[in-house]
Order: sequence, then C-alpha cells, then structure tokens
Amino acid sequence: DIIVNQKKQAKQWTVSTTTLYRYIDRGYIPNVTNRHLPEKPHRKKRKSDKVKASRAPKGLPIDRRPAEINRRLSFGHWEMDSVIGTAEGKRQSLLVLTERQTRFEIIIRASSKTAAATTKAIDRIVPQFPQGTFKTITVDNGSEFQDCHGMEHDKQGHPFSSCERGSNERNNRIIRRYFPKGKSMAKVTQKDCDKAAALINAMPRKILNYQSAADLFNRQIANLTENQN
Repeated sequence: DIIVNQKKQAKQWTVSTTTLYRYIDRGYIPNVTNRHLPEKPHRKKRKSDKVKASRAPKGLPIDRRPAEINRRLSFGHWEMDSVIGTAEGKRQSLLVLTERQTRFEIIIRASSKTAAATTKAIDRIVPQFPQGTFKTITVDNGSEFQDCHGMEHDKQGHPFSSCERGSNERNNRIIRRYFPKGKSMAKVTQKDCDKAAALINAMPRKILNYQSAADLFNRQIANLTENQN
C-alpha cells in the first residue's frame, strides 16, 4: 500500500494495492515474495501466549484512560510492551515503547524481563528527551510491569500514569522482522535495537498519511525544546 501511494503521489503509473499483492503471490515481481512484506491483509488473529502476572499493575485500568489519550489527540502518551526471543530466554528481553500519536518506536535492550529491569530501563531512556515527552505510559498485566510506583515516580520526576495496555500488535509484528520469535536474543545489542527502531521509524505509514513516525516525532520534540528555551 505504501509503494502504491508513493507512486500515486509522484504521479507515476501503478496498479492497485490488491493487484500488487496478487502479482507478488504469483511470483510476477522478481526477487520479491510475501516474506519481504511487513504484513499481509486479512491475517488470522492469534491467541496471546503472554504470561500474565498474578496481580494486575497498580495503575489505572484502561477504561479509565482519558479520552484525549484514547483518541491520540495529544503527544507524549506511550504504550509499553516486552518482546522475548526463545521461551527459555527470559533474560533476553527487549522493551518496546510506542508513542500513540506519532507511532514512534523506542526499543531498549533490557537486562531481564523483570519489574526492576524495566524500571531501570525507563530511568535510563527518559532523561534523553525533553520534559513532556513522556506524560503517560500504558502497560499490560505482565509481571515486568508490576512496579507502576517505580515508573510513576522515576528519578527525573516525570509524571507517569500506568494503565492496562491497548493493542500495539501491528508494531510488534514489524519488530519481529528484525528480531524473529523463537530466535535467541543473547547476542542482540542496544546498537542492534537502535538500528531496527530507526528503520521502522523511517517507514512511511498509511495511518500517518504516508509520513514517517520519525518526521512526526521530531517535530513534536522540536516544539517541546523550543517552548522550554
């Protein structure tokens, strides 16, 4: 869909998105197969195999999340999830943060899939951005997100409000192109995470009117920086 619309915007000839998918299915386009696509339409829903914590996070439930956040009307509201490689590799965890309005991704190599490691990773990433970048963080019931108090009262004094996490499955599917499920993450470095995030954030997105997450995010950061000077 991105390729088709880029062609249209450049006033170049192109086929429809459906036809392009059909051409790829039939092998009409050399060196391009379905495995090169971020996702195909009409994917079957999969049952979640995420292990939930024995108790829910202490933050607000998602039905109490303000409408402003749900409707993506303002910047600075994030969703957070963790991604692991092999089922045995609980220490091989990536922490993924998605800004809801711009869909900007931050991928952090966490030391382990624990609440302490998650809070430590947040403490490490927040100071890299201007005040107002992180207003709320929505999480799910995973055990690594139990320390809502630690996130709500981080060392930098930034205000966090943790709720149950909404769905960011599409972004996680894109991330899995770089960090496949079932593959060991033992050798994954923060540099690898930064590279993958940069590639994802540079992608034009239909949901962003074919702009990139990086473009939208950088504009918001520039506005915050200007207002604080």
